[in-house]
Amino acid sequence: MANNRTTQANGLDQRKIVFNAFFESPKTMKEVDQETGVMRENICRYVKYFRKRNTIALVGYRKCKVTGRTKVGAYTTNKDLFPISNQLKLF
Repeated sequence: MANNRTTQANGLDQRKIVFNAFFESPKTMKEVDQETGVMRENICRYVKYFRKRNTIALVGYRKCKVTGRTKVGAYTTNKDLFPISNQLKLF
């Protein structure tokens, strides 16, 4: 029986797949897991990688379409959808 998970892809390929999935529209990590086949544990690691590079943003909390849990973080890599910061810049 074939496994539809993209475990055969190397980390760089998976990172690109995850980045593109978040770019399409804001999604939860579990939604990206279901869509791409990349394990949620890896997606969590990639989100941390993207956050360190300011290429992903948390756009809010909502109900997950996969798990039904409420107040789940929705992320995007689309800069046009990043929330506007009200933080003053010091430098």
